[in-house]
Order: sequence, then C-alpha cells, then structure tokens
Amino acid sequence: MEQLEVVGAIALNSFRETVRDRVLYAFFVFACVVTVGGILLGSLSVGQDLRIIEDLGMAVIAIIGGVITVIAGTNMVYKELEHRTIYVIFTKPVTSWQFILGKYLGLGMCILVMTAMMGAFLICLVWLVDPMHQIQLHLPRILPSILLVLLEMLFVLSLATFFSTFCSPVMSVIFTLSLWFIGHLGTSLIELANMSENQFARLLLKTIYWILPDLSNLTRIRSLLMYGHYPSKEMILFLSCYVLAFILFLLCLAAIINERREFP
Repeated sequence: MEQLEVVGAIALNSFRETVRDRVLYAFFVFACVVTVGGILLGSLSVGQDLRIIEDLGMAVIAIIGGVITVIAGTNMVYKELEHRTIYVIFTKPVTSWQFILGKYLGLGMCILVMTAMMGAFLICLVWLVDPMHQIQLHLPRILPSILLVLLEMLFVLSLATFFSTFCSPVMSVIFTLSLWFIGHLGTSLIELANMSENQFARLLLKTIYWILPDLSNLTRIRSLLMYGHYPSKEMILFLSCYVLAFILFLLCLAAIINERREFP
C-alpha cells in the first residue's frame, strides 16, 4: 500500500507540473483553430462538410496529441535532472520502478485530459454543424476513434519515457518520432519484403516488422470506424492487448535502465 502511495504522489505531482505548462494549452488552441478550419474546407465540398470536419478533427487530435506526448515524455527525466529534484527523490525510499511508473501515470493523465478536451470540442463542433441530426449517429464513430488515438498516445509516451532514461531530450524526440513513424509502416514493410529479391533486405525488413509494433492497424480501424464500419470486438481487444504489452515492456526496460543509471 505504501508503494502505491508513493507512485500516486509522483503521478499527481507530474500531472500538476505538466498541466501548468502553457505550451500544452497553446497546442490545444491550435487544434481548435485547425478543426474550425474544417468548416471552411467543408464549404468547398457540397454535402461533405460534416465528413471533412470529422476526418480533419480526428487527424488533428492524433497529430497534436502525439506532439504533446513526445514533448512531455522526452523531458520527463531531463527536467528532474535539470532542477536537481531527482536527487531529492532518490534520497527517500523510492525505487526506480515507482519513479518511472509514477511519472508515466502522471503524464498519461495529462494526455487523457487533453485528448478528452479536444474530443469534446470535436463532438460539439459536429453537433453545431449538423444540429438536426441525432448526435447518437456520430458518437459511435467518434468516441471509439478517440479511445484508439489515446491508446496510441500512451504507447508513444512509453517510447518517450524509455528513451528519456538514457538520451538527451533532442535525441529522445528523434528516436521517438522515428519509431512512431516506422510503426505506421508495418504493412508497407511486409509488402516491400515480399517484393524484394535480396534475401538480406527481405530478412531485415521482416525483422524490423516483427520487432517494432505495428501501429498501422490502429489507423486502419479508426478509418473503418469513421466510415461506419465496425470491426469485431475480438479484433479491438487483441489490438489493445498487443499495444498494452508493448507499453508494459518499454516501461520495464525504462525502470531497469534508470535503476542502473549513476546520477552525478
């Protein structure tokens, strides 16, 4: 119980620090402005304004949410080192896994709040554009898509957390963005491997595919949901467990690396 209290205290402190960061609110305002731009784009396509707003809104939530996650996650340990608060933390009975888990949960709560705010804004915007339509027709598409975006952001946060334990913020951003981008190329990697006549290249591409998480399925399912096609519950459950397993693995590695790290 005491160990969980320590994790909760670190998580709450991290959440407060991240929420106070004005950069996050700037990104939220930017997301709102870009989403409103969907109304202007929608006016150029007769009868497609609502579809454009929904698609643009989900894309903005995913991109802005990713940027927020990368910035917050890659500075997780660096800020503690810069302000020398990490030395105070580890003079107390706090283990490495408590520190990593607490920071992750705190930043995760912040990402949850920001994603919920942007999602709520998108739903309100859809309702304002089409008030005569029943909102129940839109929610079954938008809400699951937002949850999938949140799941992806939590994975990106685990990547950023992992790299922040042994890299500078700049390198952490580069590595996190690179793996996040490559993760969306899972299907393309397999197709390139099958088309390649070079055995080494085929083996390399397939190895990258199996080592790195395949995030392309998240995007594919989101697209299906936004167009009214609902995948099976088993598929969504499998994909969720798949991503959560990677998150747990990366957090365990981050805790191990942080435990072996020597603070000057």
